[in-house]
Amino acid sequence: MIRALSAGRRFAGLAAIPVAAVAATLMLASSTAVAAPARAGGQAGGRSLQVLFGNVKVFASASTEAVATGQLGRARSAVSVTCWTTGIDYDGNPIWYRISAPITGYVAAFNIAAHFAPALRVPHCHYPAFSAVFNSLEVNLRIRAAPSTSATISGYLVNIGSKVTLDCYVTGTVILGDAVWYHALSPAVGYVTGRFLNTGADPALGVPRC
Repeated sequence: MIRALSAGRRFAGLAAIPVAAVAATLMLASSTAVAAPARAGGQAGGRSLQVLFGNVKVFASASTEAVATGQLGRARSAVSVTCWTTGIDYDGNPIWYRISAPITGYVAAFNIAAHFAPALRVPHCHYPAFSAVFNSLEVNLRIRAAPSTSATISGYLVNIGSKVTLDCYVTGTVILGDAVWYHALSPAVGYVTGRFLNTGADPALGVPRC
């Protein structure tokens, strides 16, 4: 982060989206931005991906402490991914996928062959799909692959006022007393600290937890 605004969020002039307007926008967030995932227990559907390893366990929820619903025996086996969520860290990665075939349940993203976590074109498990737009309060605000200052940089919010579209929040590295990070959909996929967005407070009103 190149430089922070000297007075941070106290500059009302930078709050391009007042809290009241944000609340209204969040309540009316479009459900057409991303295709809605299949509901748990519904018919098979979603993006086809492959597991990286053999004997990958599938769980009833996004946690290795949950009941195992089955096991994917062979490496490179195809699975139908309906959506993603966050859960217990698995090898340092909190992203999990809900799958509908060949077994219904949750698989840690660490075990799935994809270039990004969450994988591109896989919606969040919240239904209906959610998104909101906020603005950067500093120049060259980094979007990272994970909610950590040590994670790979996947993009930037170049200017003060640059727009970022996000769909949920998580907690990560604490930035000036703020542990909230938002999952960004554009201009790059990744995570951006809430400390330097014009959210008014973190987590922002109406934004769901990932």
